[in-house]
Amino acid sequence: MIAMQYRFRLPSDYDMTIIENRVRENGHRLDNFPGLVLKAWCYTSSSDTHTASEPLYAPFYLWQDSASMAAFLQSDGFKKLVTDFGRPAIDCWPVLEYRPGSNLQHSAFARREIVPITSCSDLSHIGSMSVPAAGITRILAWDVRQWQRVCFELSDLPFDDAPGAERYRVGHISLPARS
Repeated sequence: MIAMQYRFRLPSDYDMTIIENRVRENGHRLDNFPGLVLKAWCYTSSSDTHTASEPLYAPFYLWQDSASMAAFLQSDGFKKLVTDFGRPAIDCWPVLEYRPGSNLQHSAFARREIVPITSCSDLSHIGSMSVPAAGITRILAWDVRQWQRVCFELSDLPFDDAPGAERYRVGHISLPARS
């Protein structure tokens, strides 16, 4: 699996209802997208105490494989995003662990924490973390270019602030059809 995220920094006076409406109008369009394990339609607002201090539009994706990710990046939906916001720099990370929580489809909050991997770290233990609390979805990945561990979590409740973590609102969760 591959985790992917791009982040658009928005002006401090940006009308975030534009992003909220975009999510409300388009969120369902990625439901059942082939190869998409999940997309969290994340954003932040400078006036929201539960999120980062700067306005961001920062969707987070979990892909089954690179072909699925490439199909999305070549889609009309992504072309529209590029037209509206410009072509983003995209972070992609190999996934070490995916633990879907029981409340995944009701997630309203997310947190991304990036922690350096020291040169003396035993890489065989890089995926070792505590089990997330009940109901929390966790995706653990690593950035092998900058040697960092990426932990992305989703919850129906706000996360506590953690040093170095970025917190988001989640407007929609796109998932595959339930079988």
